[in-house]
Amino acid sequence: MAENKHASDGLAEDLIRSFVQVAGAELHVKTLLEKRVSELENGLINLDEEKVLEEQLEAINENKENLGTLANIRRREMLYLYDLFDSKGDKEQWCLLKHLAMAMYTAFEAWQASENDEMLLQFALELNQQFTKSMSKFLGVSVTACAACFADILKGGSMDE
Repeated sequence: MAENKHASDGLAEDLIRSFVQVAGAELHVKTLLEKRVSELENGLINLDEEKVLEEQLEAINENKENLGTLANIRRREMLYLYDLFDSKGDKEQWCLLKHLAMAMYTAFEAWQASENDEMLLQFALELNQQFTKSMSKFLGVSVTACAACFADILKGGSMDE
């Protein structure tokens, strides 16, 4: 593995957290866009006034723009992270990693919205393990599903220590 000269300041871990949060925001904006379009298509918004229609179309366009902006930021962060490890990872993990990030984030939010439902917490933890495993492959470091081991690997250690 290439020496992670940024490990002491947690750059890789911060980038991972950032791109996961951006993916979550991306998912949220996608949901807002779908909601607006659905409300229009199903007559749930009173469009008798031209101003209301204009506002809705403006909001839809703004959501589309935001979705594109967030997707571009997430992609650039993922590439930066990949390049930080000298591009020795498995880029085929790209889409799986993105989807696992969104699933992990959404499952965690579902658990937070519950009344401490243990099954939902278990889903979030299992998805975190799958995300960590995919991230390990993406970066080209020792493959692990253990978040603590992964953090140690990013700091330049190994699982054998």
